[in-house]
Amino acid sequence: MKKLIILSVSVIFVGYYLNAKASQGSLNKGTEVKTFSDIFYKLETSAVSVNEIIIGATEFALTMCADRAYQEVLGNSVQSCHANFQKSKDICAGYLIKSSQPLYREKTKVTALTEKFINCVS
Repeated sequence: MKKLIILSVSVIFVGYYLNAKASQGSLNKGTEVKTFSDIFYKLETSAVSVNEIIIGATEFALTMCADRAYQEVLGNSVQSCHANFQKSKDICAGYLIKSSQPLYREKTKVTALTEKFINCVS
């Protein structure tokens, strides 16, 4: 009888612990950033690193480069946009890494950093 009570209490505590961790989002910290929107999805549950910001902003900038109509309005071509992007990507990423904190939790700061990187590579 004593073992049954201990087992029941243990199950309740383990269930409570897992529920509390899930509600804090600690089980979702493994979200991988591959796109621009992934940055903000991950930001809802955990901090975002500068490298993740660069990855997401790179995807967004390349999407803008691939839009032929948008590039023509700017007076560029898709090829020139990609060439300019490749030349400036490493320089802009290096600057962003050196001048920023390693992790961010605030949406406004993350948005500002993504805009800064996108403007730098465009």
